[in-house]
Amino acid sequence: MAQRVAVLVVLMMAVTACSSTSAKTTAAGTRTVAVVAGENFWGDIVGQIGGAHVKVTSIISDPNTDPHQYESDARDAVAIAKADFVVENGLGYDDFMDKLLSASPRSGRDVLSVQKILNITADGANPHVWYDTARLPQVAAEIATELSDIDPADARAFTANAKAFDDSLSTITDVVSQIKSRYSGTRIAYTERVPGYLVDAAGLVLGVPASFARAVEDGNDPSASDTAAFNDAITTRSVKILLYNEQVTDPATTKIKNLAVRSGVPIVGVTETLPSGDKNFQAWQLRQAREILTALGG
Repeated sequence: MAQRVAVLVVLMMAVTACSSTSAKTTAAGTRTVAVVAGENFWGDIVGQIGGAHVKVTSIISDPNTDPHQYESDARDAVAIAKADFVVENGLGYDDFMDKLLSASPRSGRDVLSVQKILNITADGANPHVWYDTARLPQVAAEIATELSDIDPADARAFTANAKAFDDSLSTITDVVSQIKSRYSGTRIAYTERVPGYLVDAAGLVLGVPASFARAVEDGNDPSASDTAAFNDAITTRSVKILLYNEQVTDPATTKIKNLAVRSGVPIVGVTETLPSGDKNFQAWQLRQAREILTALGG
């Protein structure tokens, strides 16, 4: 491991030494800001706000990758070393980003932590903050500001694109509002806290032990009592739907899913990263919200 880290550091130092500390200008005069996002959903949002003036690299985009346990490689190191602007989630979700940044110090590089922008300081806070649609305009505004600092000539475009992004979120919040108006107080279950912010915004109630999801999220086995309580909620159908993290599974969650199938509890799959089948962040979140509404009865 020590040898691997040393190689990454050498690679990053070499690339940093030959890379500019500001946005690049092509022969055609078009300015392009090199952006690295820890996850592809933040990368997609930055891409929408930056438009043709950014080139975005998202480190985690594979739907089969567990972001909680991701280990960076030399390719990630090179991308970070070249970046003008870096976006990380924070809240312990992408600690690998802090390690890469620490190993590749560079003056003039802007780093945006979504956790800091949203001022989330509580211990054990749900890190899946991109499901908190109502707060995304706050993040979009900061992204536009950071891009404008790097590329002032295109500041007006960044501001306009951020507003367009904000406006597009209304289709998602409308569906969430429909869920709340029809099903507020309905008990649901989830295998991880991935959709937790959406669940709260929709007025739904967790009907299984919260500690089950936390154990799975931390890579631990849920306790026997939590598992028994979860199983009981499914078999008695005291919960109306199961929100199942399709991206991170283990024997415990697979058993829960199979039990839900046998018990006739509707299952809605959710993911931690933007799937390749969805056009953009908004399409992804809208689809999942609509699937939840349909599963609850439409």
